[in-house]
Amino acid sequence: MEDGRPLGDVIEPWQRDDFVALDAHKHGYLERPRGHDKTGCAGTEAVCDLVLGPKGQRIYGCAVDAEQGEILYEDVAQKFLRSPVLRGSAKIGKREIVVPATGSRFRILTSDAPSAYGLRPDRIILDELAEWQRRDLWDALYTATGKRPNCRVLCISVAGWDKSSIAWEVREIARTEKDWYFAARGACAGWISSEWREQQRRTLPPHVFARLHEARWVDGVGAFLTAEEVDAVFSELPESQGSAVAVGLDIGLSRDRTVAAVVRNVDGLIVIEYLVTWAGRPGRKVDLEDVEREVKVLADRFGAPVYFDPYQGIHLAQRLQRQGVQMVEFPFTAENRRQLFTTLLDHVRTRRLRSHPHEELRRELLGLEVTQTAAGWRVDHKTGRFDDHVIAVALGAQAIAGERVALSSDHFVIGTRAAAVAARDAHLAELGFDSANSPDPWDSSPWGRDF
Repeated sequence: MEDGRPLGDVIEPWQRDDFVALDAHKHGYLERPRGHDKTGCAGTEAVCDLVLGPKGQRIYGCAVDAEQGEILYEDVAQKFLRSPVLRGSAKIGKREIVVPATGSRFRILTSDAPSAYGLRPDRIILDELAEWQRRDLWDALYTATGKRPNCRVLCISVAGWDKSSIAWEVREIARTEKDWYFAARGACAGWISSEWREQQRRTLPPHVFARLHEARWVDGVGAFLTAEEVDAVFSELPESQGSAVAVGLDIGLSRDRTVAAVVRNVDGLIVIEYLVTWAGRPGRKVDLEDVEREVKVLADRFGAPVYFDPYQGIHLAQRLQRQGVQMVEFPFTAENRRQLFTTLLDHVRTRRLRSHPHEELRRELLGLEVTQTAAGWRVDHKTGRFDDHVIAVALGAQAIAGERVALSSDHFVIGTRAAAVAARDAHLAELGFDSANSPDPWDSSPWGRDF
């Protein structure tokens, strides 16, 4: 083990059961949750084959991509380097591990690599098969198992979501064929703390938690939030003032809307103080000069940085920066987007996100769907709907959660409708608008300015 203890001293009963069963079967399929020693188990099997198996074996570790393959390769290499018994018994190169005493070799193949036809494997170890997007490598290797009479296959993976995938096909082969050992386990690892697991349950969409942490096959699409969770957002607001403030800015020019959200941390609650909406119309895009002018007023009034996606906002951001506004880029990569919605989900589920009644924000929250893709889970709005207010709020909340925002204690928190009206009037006066003819501070119209 990494801490110097032999695996046999710390192995848990369910791990031992799997190792014993694998020795009694030709092939094996182990389905386990995240953090349940999947790659470590695969590496242990590879080391045992290299040292104790028949001489001259060709063992292939197969991974979804080069990065995952490197993790498996490193696991095998480190087991040789750490063990006082095995240390020095293997030649560890960049691409291959060779045990001279047995003549056996271990190499990594990846599912996104060119064809593996022509190989003569003695042992095939497939790591995280549920993440494979292509089946080419499986087809090439599985059809080669007949070349060696004692060729063995081991697949170890988390559960998947696509029952038309190669992972489900192999799983069903393993579950029904007599020469396969099949074990699907839920959460059982004693080294995983219940506190961490509950945090994962709280901050992941339900179907993602079920797949990764309970090893259950799930459907690919589901509601991101329940109606009860969304309703709790629009409940009682705190009375005291807060500290950290941030502005989230989601920029859309024609089909989507541009929304600015002022978000403040008030005694641990994430309070939405302002929502300002700009909407384009057929043949007329959002006026970015108008956006620039109002965002400048909001940033100055609250002493707050502005968090934005640079995709359509880089020029606007440069103009605001020249006027002294702190602009912080939050590029919408797949991983950043997941982090954004993970933070938002945590705030909603723990009932820390609060807002005045706002029908459009509520409609958008209820319309969010989570979809499982080969690259991971993704949250998006339903077809024909929007998520502009949600994105702006999520950007501000992410900034608050990351504690990367400026502090300000001399600005107000809107806690009542009267306070909202007063705040709006002051804001509109700075912009040169007549407050008497302005919309209600939390007007639900998607086509006007919402405060």
